[in-house]
Amino acid sequence: MRQYFFILADAELELIPPEIVNERCVLNNARARGKAPEKILLDASHHHPAFGKLKDSDRRGRPDITHFFLMLCLDSDLSFEKRLRAFVHTRNNDVIAVNPETRLPPNYPRFVGLIETLYEKQVVPSAENALLELRQGVTLDTLVSALKPDAVVVMDGNGEKVDALPDRVREIEGERVAVIIGGFSKGNFRTDLGKIKPAPKRYSLGDRMMKVWTVTAKVLCSVDMSEKYGAAPGPAPKPKKARAPSKPRPARKKKAE
Repeated sequence: MRQYFFILADAELELIPPEIVNERCVLNNARARGKAPEKILLDASHHHPAFGKLKDSDRRGRPDITHFFLMLCLDSDLSFEKRLRAFVHTRNNDVIAVNPETRLPPNYPRFVGLIETLYEKQVVPSAENALLELRQGVTLDTLVSALKPDAVVVMDGNGEKVDALPDRVREIEGERVAVIIGGFSKGNFRTDLGKIKPAPKRYSLGDRMMKVWTVTAKVLCSVDMSEKYGAAPGPAPKPKKARAPSKPRPARKKKAE
């Protein structure tokens, strides 16, 4: 059975950057949570007043995107069948590997606390029972290379527009497939996708900018459909031309005896 690796790439998931660690909104949020400011996740909903000091401020501080992505992946049929591994690659080249047995908290604040603990301990809950593991300094192409995929698919707004993604999934050759989905709300991939081997196929689902969780759900459903409904249907046969009714033959005259 085919194995899939779903990667959320360039995800806007990071701890508070040093340039805003002393901003009032950050300090107030850290104090309310009883944590050091440098050990909490950057979150646009809490720290937006300080975003004027950050580069790419219009897309940063979105841990919620990672939460949605992982919840969808881990609750999928593929994950239940142990045929899907989920990974998160962040803008700072941090990589989170997720054990398929992981049951993430659906409550967002609890999820944030879990990821903050992961950044502190590198593995949760323990090395003996590693459900989440953090590796830092790992580029996207290095991660993909380590997974040894036979094919790579990138969901890219600038890619080839496809109307029937399940058909394209059926056309993929190989037993190990990496699927890369951007983990940001605006803009394009920061990573140079040209470094990824094998060369990825880039697909777009349409002209409008879709939410990350919408794209993830569509890809998961497309994989299901590609496997459950067999080969792609061929062109409909051309209707045969109706034959004109034949004229009745005249009755043969009997010979006189």
